[in-house]
Amino acid sequence: MKLGTLLLRNAAIGLSQLEAALRNQVLYGGRLGTNLVELGFIDLELLSSYLSELTGFPIATPTLLDGADRALLDLLGGDDAHRLRAVPIGALGEARDQVAVAMVDPSDGRAIEALGARLGATVAPHVVPELRALYYLERHFGMPRRARFIRTSRSGSEPDPLDERRRSQPAGGIAMPPTLTLEPRRRRTPSQLSIAHEVPTALSYGAACERIDTAPNREQIADTFVDFAKGRCDALVVLLIRDGNALGWRGYVAPPHHPSRPFEELSLPLGGASALQAAHDGNQVFVGPPPAPAKPVEGALWAALGAEPPPTEVVVVPILVKQRAVNLVYAHTLGGTPPHALVTELRDLALRAQSSYARLIRQTRSS
Repeated sequence: MKLGTLLLRNAAIGLSQLEAALRNQVLYGGRLGTNLVELGFIDLELLSSYLSELTGFPIATPTLLDGADRALLDLLGGDDAHRLRAVPIGALGEARDQVAVAMVDPSDGRAIEALGARLGATVAPHVVPELRALYYLERHFGMPRRARFIRTSRSGSEPDPLDERRRSQPAGGIAMPPTLTLEPRRRRTPSQLSIAHEVPTALSYGAACERIDTAPNREQIADTFVDFAKGRCDALVVLLIRDGNALGWRGYVAPPHHPSRPFEELSLPLGGASALQAAHDGNQVFVGPPPAPAKPVEGALWAALGAEPPPTEVVVVPILVKQRAVNLVYAHTLGGTPPHALVTELRDLALRAQSSYARLIRQTRSS
């Protein structure tokens, strides 16, 4: 039995709520339970009890996770813990040859085998919701959650440090840098011009269209934009729109430049004047120089992308679902205006992505 079926059978949610969560899962990723909690349809405690009933494994409670054995955490290590979505809790019994481990998917045999080899003990899986697991992975190992799994506080409120869905960060996204002082524009040398043409084109336009039209999941849609960017532009980022912010999802930066931080950690506010805000609010392609003279949002993005010198013009293409932007595709070339062909093809790929999202949402409803 699936989680959604179990929740419906027990009247924990309604059909419209399940459909809304499935739609969000298609658009934003994460497990079904994560999306149900984020939409406010159930809480983490109720989700935990149903996951335990569904899988047959005991619950990894916050009390158990708070008291996780430091020696076991260090033995597993942060990289493997994140990869396996698992948090060692503690040894069981006097022999201590069995270890309780909180797992997002406690039925994953390969993960259990890998954990047993790493910890040198038999693994006793405990089930834990994805949101709670990510919170404790960050807390115990200091490895930040992706921006997609963090909900920012509402304006005027103080973030609760114990809220597993939030982090103590400013409402509305990242803290903005101080106002920039504009210096006279320097003439660019040949070495400063766009280097996108030096990278071989990885994917033809026709192949990109086919990949998006037949995409079995959201990841292939985003990966197609990234592959299409290679050889055509100096940087491209696919952003998720959530809580009034543009969150990093997938991206590409042409060598020799490289991003200064993982794309998944990007969080840019959509308030104020920016190319991102213009494309989002207008539901149409933005091409040209950023609208704000100081370019605070674009400046933060360029710093994250390692764009030096910064581009003079950018392109931002929205991907819409029910006339609402769910993604923004940002791109730039360092040599000047983005080519007309690039803008046209990105716009057409965005329209195809829109149709594919609708198809994937219909498929989840019928499955």
